[in-house]
Amino acid sequence: MNLRILLVVIIGSTLIFQSCASKGTELNSSLSKQEVSTVNDPFEKVNRVVFSFNIIFDKIILRPIAVTYKAVVPGFVRNRVTYSLNNLSMPITAVNNLLQGELRKAGVSTSRFIINSTVGLLGFFDPASSMGLETETEDFGQTLSVWGVSSGPYVVLPFLGPSNPRDFAGLLSTSLLDPMYQIGGGSAPDSLRTYRLGTGAVDFRSQNVEILDDLQNNSIDYYAAVRSFYWQGRESQASSNLEIDSSEQENDIFDDFEIDESYVGPDIEISYD
Repeated sequence: MNLRILLVVIIGSTLIFQSCASKGTELNSSLSKQEVSTVNDPFEKVNRVVFSFNIIFDKIILRPIAVTYKAVVPGFVRNRVTYSLNNLSMPITAVNNLLQGELRKAGVSTSRFIINSTVGLLGFFDPASSMGLETETEDFGQTLSVWGVSSGPYVVLPFLGPSNPRDFAGLLSTSLLDPMYQIGGGSAPDSLRTYRLGTGAVDFRSQNVEILDDLQNNSIDYYAAVRSFYWQGRESQASSNLEIDSSEQENDIFDDFEIDESYVGPDIEISYD
């Protein structure tokens, strides 16, 4: 499961692959020696072995499932699954917003969850976006960055893929503190976790079949390409969190409830058929 598919599903970190998609067939030229040399990768030999294992796992198991899912399940249904997974990530995003001192964003995340869970029928639709409440995900790895915790060395984890000590600690914190896992009793939290991990992994992989195939086919060194995009993506997210406009945080926490007539919503067109 290369490119930390499960980890990305858990913490909602998709910037890395959005960067890959925007570059298309120019991936090789973007990987300069300077970019690669900035990555702290003291365990490269071991990381490459684990990376190769993840590629095999992805090729034999995850990718075929994702391709079949995309071919068999109608687009309308797949979109509903994507929306529901995004909605389930809003409570933990709100928690991280608060931990980062972003009260307005915490209000937006909470409002999105409430609106989409009710009007949006348990999150299968996204009316909050049409109200100007833009979706944004935050994870504990980003929160630790805001708190001044360094990322540490680059590592590749079995099944989870690219990571670092800070992000791995964030993953563990997410598993323990996500409000969604505190709802209900008995096997309810485990069932929810299974849905988010299993369905989320297939959903994410199905949306990025062509992107990841292009990255692998057009990279001189696939390992270095993934490492570079992962590192740049996470550093970009960390940097953006450190550049919060203080004046913006003084605004009313519910300013985003104003309906923006020019807002076009997310990339995926919403249908209430």
